[in-house]
Amino acid sequence: MIIDERGEIVDVRTAWFPEVTSHGFPREKAKVLRLNALARLLEYCYRHGVGIVVFENLLSVKRKRFTRSKKANRKITRFAKKLLIQHGVVMALKYGFRVLLVDPRGTTSSREHGELMRRFGLDRHTASAYLIALRGLRR
Repeated sequence: MIIDERGEIVDVRTAWFPEVTSHGFPREKAKVLRLNALARLLEYCYRHGVGIVVFENLLSVKRKRFTRSKKANRKITRFAKKLLIQHGVVMALKYGFRVLLVDPRGTTSSREHGELMRRFGLDRHTASAYLIALRGLRR
């Protein structure tokens, strides 16, 4: 998601790849898909003149919490958050972006989140990305 200095949405781009958490999907292939998608998104930001990139600080929040659901547990363990953050920060710095890591706590459960989804017609992930970008902008 690209926002301007006033916090208004300029453009939205999302990469989806749900197959990477499927049972039997090769880990290396999943890693390549994630990292390539991240590289394409950063290239897209570069072409649109973005100066600051804001990432969720996943290392401080999403510790592995196992549930009673086998499917959820598989998705939690297969998500390479440390690798994704490291790769994203290094790539962003190569493009010359200023990088900010923001604590994403409260971005999916707040009343503001629901209002953003309705007002802009965003899915829950994109609305969370918008709130995270706003937090980064306010720093």
